[in-house]
Amino acid sequence: MKTISSVIESVLKKHKDLPKLKKDLSSNLEFRLLFTIDFSKSFKEARKDFLKTYLNDLLTLSLGNISLAAKKAHLHRRHLHRMINKLEIKPDEHKKELIKPSQYMKENIYNILEERLAAFEEEKKVKNIYSNLDDISQLIADNIGNISYDEALELFEKEYIEKALKDHDFNIQKTADAIDMSERTLYRKINKLNIVVA
Repeated sequence: MKTISSVIESVLKKHKDLPKLKKDLSSNLEFRLLFTIDFSKSFKEARKDFLKTYLNDLLTLSLGNISLAAKKAHLHRRHLHRMINKLEIKPDEHKKELIKPSQYMKENIYNILEERLAAFEEEKKVKNIYSNLDDISQLIADNIGNISYDEALELFEKEYIEKALKDHDFNIQKTADAIDMSERTLYRKINKLNIVVA
């Protein structure tokens, strides 16, 4: 799978004077395209929100076709159907949406890039990118691959747990209590996700 980060690196490689911008735009963009985490919620609640957002986006990009969505997510159709029912998602609503998947992804990418560029200090250097933002967004949308369920879930867990650990000075007990997770489970996830505990 071509990651969004690798595509952005390729698209922006001609702008060699902007290494900081390239790094900033590429960092965890796969994650940012999927959802925004509510860190005020417990791990379990935030994970449920993530799943709902991920599956809704997946269905939008598949025009409500569960078989196609399952293929993109690398999930068995029945397993995806069970999750959709459990989260009370209505696939038929996505069939009524006439937006093209490529346009949906392009708009997401455009909004994220625009937000990042607005926060970048060296305004003169990014003018050229701003003027080509529509084309850059389209190029990225045309070249990225699908993000599987397992890949998306791993991105979510790593992002959430790293933030929680930092917020609690990498104290395992305090972090586990704050996110409503057992210390044993937290240790297991830290090891599985290769999270560095300072």
